[in-house]
Amino acid sequence: MSTRSPRPSTARRGSRSGLALLATIGLLVAACGAPPTSGGSGGGREAGGGTEKELPKCPLEALEKATAPVKVNLWFGGLVDPPVTVLTDMVKAFNASQKKVVVTADNQGSSYAEVLRKYEGASPTPKQLPQMIYLEDTSLGEMVDKGQILPAQSCMEADDYDPTRLTPAARASYSVDGVLYPAYMNVSTPVLYYNKVHFQKAGLDPNDPPKNLAEIEDVARKLKEAGVSDKPMAFLANEWFLNTWVAGISQDVVDNNNGRTKVPTKSTFDTPEVAAALKQLQDLDKEGLLNSFPVTDGSIDHYISLVNEDSSMLIETSTASGTIAQVLGGDLTAEDAGVDFSGAIDSTKLVPGSGPMPGLESPGKVFASGGAFYILNTSSPEQQAASWMFYKFMLQPENAKKWHIDGGYLPAVKEVVDDPDVLEFQETDLAGLLLKPAVDQVAAADPDQAGPLIGPYKGFQDALRGALEGVLFDGKDPKSALGSAKSEVDTLLEDYNGN
Repeated sequence: MSTRSPRPSTARRGSRSGLALLATIGLLVAACGAPPTSGGSGGGREAGGGTEKELPKCPLEALEKATAPVKVNLWFGGLVDPPVTVLTDMVKAFNASQKKVVVTADNQGSSYAEVLRKYEGASPTPKQLPQMIYLEDTSLGEMVDKGQILPAQSCMEADDYDPTRLTPAARASYSVDGVLYPAYMNVSTPVLYYNKVHFQKAGLDPNDPPKNLAEIEDVARKLKEAGVSDKPMAFLANEWFLNTWVAGISQDVVDNNNGRTKVPTKSTFDTPEVAAALKQLQDLDKEGLLNSFPVTDGSIDHYISLVNEDSSMLIETSTASGTIAQVLGGDLTAEDAGVDFSGAIDSTKLVPGSGPMPGLESPGKVFASGGAFYILNTSSPEQQAASWMFYKFMLQPENAKKWHIDGGYLPAVKEVVDDPDVLEFQETDLAGLLLKPAVDQVAAADPDQAGPLIGPYKGFQDALRGALEGVLFDGKDPKSALGSAKSEVDTLLEDYNGN
């Protein structure tokens, strides 16, 4: 997901020590390198949209009346260590903290898609469903449309938990028609990872990564001309990155304010600006500056290109920061790789750095992606209330902090952002240092530009990803590829909306 011979010992040693961890990264990317948010469409939203719905009741009193511990089950998938350990430890801690509720968490597979498929198979028979489910953000639209979610906002308001305690970007991405649906969000965004040693060897400032696509081209050319890396920019043909770029120039990928004010009826990504971006990627690829990889489940080839030093830069999910710190950083400390880095360490080492997501124009223009925890309304009233009780435990700042420091996700609870332990982690731990640009850019994200809400996201994803791959791997004309993708998405939305 190059063929230059590695320098003696350096790349070979990095490959052997890192491949086992890279296998973990492959699972992590499949799980956490999520495309941007999708949301209610079709039957789950009013055609007019844009108005707050009356919230269903959250039956908190049902749990108070229960005479025995209430058992609830959480389906999850797409989590590997360390996040899966954070979740299982949190379940154990919650169960030990009280006697009203017993939570079990069942891993349904290594990808979000496996959990969604199992949910889709069981949803016609509600008795087969769990009481809680963790899914990729792109599943929000389908979940809302099926009508099987108890909006967490109902329980928050019933239990005097102020939803504005959550970070604005997270709330915006996971709200539909003014209603927040999940109770907790594992937030991630794309960022740029790069090898500081390569920058230093090419005469580039190792603390000044490229900020937009034009600077990526300039930096990649200098890296290649210096003989530092064969194909300097590793690039996974993931539509998540393209969607982020489009949002960064204040454009939408579907109509009706990206599906946020009304259900989307047609695509809007076929613009001169998007075609120009695809053409620039294609030109970079032809010049040998781009190391392009197709998106496949569990693919780690784009990471291996950095370990083998065939490439020097990579755009990927912020959640990979911890594993990248292990794979590329080894025994390096945050001080070794921080702003004081000058190349004055063992030159055979790979020294990872990170920066904001490079934009088409400016850096750091992102919106919250990742995974979300839902309460299903197909269970009994006491189980719905019990599910909220567990999520309320997860929302406690001390537990939300664990998702960031130990799990690698971005803070979803405001109190966590300036917590002393969090600030220390971001300053003194290499994984925290790599995660900091993502923390900053999601904190600055515009809640009014939260990304697209598309019910049939999978079909949209296939069409736009197909356009990217056609341009990069088949030499298709960018405008023609976008036009074909637009036709596919327009037909998809028309069929989905029953027109």
